[in-house]
Amino acid sequence: MKKYLWVLCALCEIFILTGCIKSLEDEGIYGETICTGTVINNQNSQPVEGMRVSKTDGKTITDVTLTEADGSFSIAVTPEDVHHNFYLLIEADSLYGSRDVQFTRFPFGNQQFNLGVVQVQGPVPPTVLTTSVQAIAANSAAAGGNVTEVGGSAVTVRGVCWSTLQLPTVSDPHTTDGRGPGEFTSQLTGLSVNTVYYVRAYATNSVGTAYGEQYEFRTTDGLPTVTTDTISAITATTALGGGEALADGGYTITAKGVCWSMAQLPTIDNNHTTDDYSLGTFASQLYGLEPGTTYYVRAYATNVVGTAYGEQRTFTTLSGLPTVVTAAVDTNAITATTATLGGTVSTDGGFACTSRGICYATQPTPTIANAHTTDGSGTGTFTSQLAGLQSGVTYYARAYATNAIGTVYGEEVVFETKWYK
Repeated sequence: MKKYLWVLCALCEIFILTGCIKSLEDEGIYGETICTGTVINNQNSQPVEGMRVSKTDGKTITDVTLTEADGSFSIAVTPEDVHHNFYLLIEADSLYGSRDVQFTRFPFGNQQFNLGVVQVQGPVPPTVLTTSVQAIAANSAAAGGNVTEVGGSAVTVRGVCWSTLQLPTVSDPHTTDGRGPGEFTSQLTGLSVNTVYYVRAYATNSVGTAYGEQYEFRTTDGLPTVTTDTISAITATTALGGGEALADGGYTITAKGVCWSMAQLPTIDNNHTTDDYSLGTFASQLYGLEPGTTYYVRAYATNVVGTAYGEQRTFTTLSGLPTVVTAAVDTNAITATTATLGGTVSTDGGFACTSRGICYATQPTPTIANAHTTDGSGTGTFTSQLAGLQSGVTYYARAYATNAIGTVYGEEVVFETKWYK
């Protein structure tokens, strides 16, 4: 019984409400009214044309109209719309977000209802980040970015731009690296050596171009990288040097080797070798050196940009003199007027030993300016016969050896001739 009463009451309410609205319409007090308004872009306060304006109760959409060039719209609203809590739905293409606009019931008899200005969220420039600069060379580098937000409009182009001035734009040199959101990598080319550049990622959509953070970097000097080896195989007039060309600086190596001088920091204006042009290790023969002289050496490598040098090494050439040792005195080989001595020439110093023997005198430190023997040439052991000595006299003797560089002496020995009996 209660169920039937509830249905009856509901039907009565609808009948009464409908009857009231119908009566008011018949009397001209209330009828269909017009709802108007203007749609603008909340980013730039400009009117938006072509927005879809419709009525809906959340289930059914009716009476669709479009905004005019000035953003205005008008749509009919009936008493039934008001009674059923219809509201306006403002939509457009993917560039703008949808917007619900509620309107309250208004008194009967109103012929127009103005919603005023309705703002909609339009597209904005993209959001883009710049990634740090990598792989910096003399005339190139690698950078990139990440488009994290497209801004409600398709990103049609993205890349990086760079300049020697701050805040570069797409009016400066720039790359084009695809479209849409996401990460990308760019190659910066045609850069000048040893130059400071500024770089920013960019992304463009229908609204405009946005830029990421600015990064600063300097290109390399473009010179090769080279190291100097220690010096070995040192003689009086030669030595063995070398080094390693580690990198070409971005340009082909056209010459490499070692340079040397008696002054520090030698360059290719001094004596130098020219070895192969490839990267890697190399060995160089230093020649024409002066005996007993200190030299400074640096490896070098040259490309179109210039010449780079490795660490400085130093060495001293050998004296070039022979090495000679005086043999011990054999007292059994001493007479009143003679003595048998000798020595050994172990090295010739790099120059042929032209004479050797024993020099002697009654005073210490004899030289070849004193009495001396000549016992052949070259290296090796020799024996010398000293004659015409005075009996019962103390003598000082030294072995000697002579080459083109000069004369050297062995240790001094002392002996005394015997007395005549």
